[in-house]
Amino acid sequence: MTKDYALAGLRLGYAVGPEPLIERLAAFRPPWNVNALALAGSLAALEDHAYLSRSLFKLREAHQQLVHDLRGCGLEPLPSATHFFLVRVGDGAAFRSRLLTRGILVRDCASFSLPEFVRIATRRPKENTRLIQTLQEMRTCLT
Repeated sequence: MTKDYALAGLRLGYAVGPEPLIERLAAFRPPWNVNALALAGSLAALEDHAYLSRSLFKLREAHQQLVHDLRGCGLEPLPSATHFFLVRVGDGAAFRSRLLTRGILVRDCASFSLPEFVRIATRRPKENTRLIQTLQEMRTCLT
């Protein structure tokens, strides 16, 4: 719901799975785990199939452009079927810190036992362009 329907502020998700698994999950769910506004918004979003199609199409386009632009910066994103991907940058924590000082957040992957990588998520085209421009400015910092 966060990415596909742009409902991050509602802090809402859902689970799909075999009935026994869903029943086990439900046993741990608090009685009022979703407020009425979040529930109404999510139900309306799930009915809007055209929005989801447009959103996913735009996300795929932005993803392809971002991968292309990262390659132009000398980086090689690993193939990914999702909107985010891993990129080898040398020291992931240092790379993340340099970007963070410029107001850009990526995830270093040390917690995944991949300290040479960062995880980059595809964002709106304007934000992706800002990332690329920042990387171009930092080019001498890339390893």
